[in-house]
Amino acid sequence: MKNNGGKYVWKVSAVAFLIVSSLSIPLTNAFPSGISGSTVGNGCVCHGAGLASEDVQIDIAGLPVEWEIGEEYEIRISVESTVPESGSAFGGFNLLADGGSLSERDGTVQIQSGEATHTEVGNMQREWVISWIAPDSPTGDVEFRVYANAVDGDGAAGIGDQWSIMSVTIEGPEGEPIYLSEPGTARAVLVGLGVAIILVFILPDTGGRLDQRDEG
Repeated sequence: MKNNGGKYVWKVSAVAFLIVSSLSIPLTNAFPSGISGSTVGNGCVCHGAGLASEDVQIDIAGLPVEWEIGEEYEIRISVESTVPESGSAFGGFNLLADGGSLSERDGTVQIQSGEATHTEVGNMQREWVISWIAPDSPTGDVEFRVYANAVDGDGAAGIGDQWSIMSVTIEGPEGEPIYLSEPGTARAVLVGLGVAIILVFILPDTGGRLDQRDEG
């Protein structure tokens, strides 16, 4: 497993969303045992009267600047808010990655429909650890989107809670790697290098002609 010693921490200001009252998700519903799929498509709208809050700070640590094929990374998500930690619940989250795969590391996180979210036990904290395994082929950039909330613990979703959203995109390798140990690959590479040398260095000096020399 790869755990970045540099601990890249990404911080993003809250993005406010105006959610119309005609949404099919009632604002009184809470999801202490996790949330995923279409239910979280518009954010944690059952909290904070449906509006994202600038008072919520989401941090995500452990992501590399550039991911490596098949590597496993330990990701830590944390939430800071002016909402005090008290009562029956503290907070929750949903993490979606559009490449690779997510997996839980303890009983505070679960995977639903390929997305990471809190369990009922994990609802009693505001920090979670998830494993992410990078794609097994060079597919380019991978985007991570996180919804997270901080709740007041009164047992009901409402205006006393806060939530926000952030996204991070990390670069990845592009193109197929060349393995010289594969049959025929080394020969093809050497032939290609030879042709390139002739075109770039030899032909310009000879006026575009390769002279034939008679051997005595």
